[in-house]
Amino acid sequence: MKEIVFLLLALFGGFVGSLMSGGSLITLFILTLLEVPIKMAVGTLKMAIAILTLVSSIIYLKNGVLKNMRSVYILTFSSILGSYLGSFFLLAIPEEPAKIVVAGFLLIGAYFTLSREEEKGPRLKGNLWQAVVGLTIGFYIGVLGIASTLILISAIHLFFSLDMLEANAVAKIIIFVNNFIAFLNYASQDSVNYSFGILLSFPIIIGSWVGAKTAIKIGPKKLKVVFFITVLLTVFKILQELLLL
Repeated sequence: MKEIVFLLLALFGGFVGSLMSGGSLITLFILTLLEVPIKMAVGTLKMAIAILTLVSSIIYLKNGVLKNMRSVYILTFSSILGSYLGSFFLLAIPEEPAKIVVAGFLLIGAYFTLSREEEKGPRLKGNLWQAVVGLTIGFYIGVLGIASTLILISAIHLFFSLDMLEANAVAKIIIFVNNFIAFLNYASQDSVNYSFGILLSFPIIIGSWVGAKTAIKIGPKKLKVVFFITVLLTVFKILQELLLL
């Protein structure tokens, strides 16, 4: 019975993670319940999220959601460099102020996402700006990483005026690449539980496939509502954690 609950949670994690964000929290919760040591749990989580976002990315690519692959390449590869640099500053920001900053960014992102109409062109134009934004996003992932998918979607939507669906697709590719590299690092240190990772991967793949298909079906406008609800729940969770400290 307990195993079935874990598999259903993994299925749900794959769905919400692919639809918008939150899959990593659910997967980490499962690994915690399975009493996996924290370092190995994080390594196994990187494996699971890489699989989740890979499936999402393939679905989005096959359905023609991503229209400008050159921008995707620039954002993705510059984010890798940013993540590498950011990892050196991992301890630079105390936990509590960091959470407040993240909550603030999420609320600002939600405001701009819901209050502005889609624009015909990007606010920031040119490969250089794309590289700068990708570097900054990657740096954030390397330093904090809290609610990174939502921050990514907000930044991509705000600076490049992509609709919510395409911004979500670009974010999934960036998250996949960064998590896959992190997974390889953990794997090289024998900090991945492959048994649990493979077991959870099957429901995660199914959930991710359904989540991406659902995102495409409901379209950018309705996905904005999903984004807003996800942001509010994430901010509520962050503030709750701060109040409990």
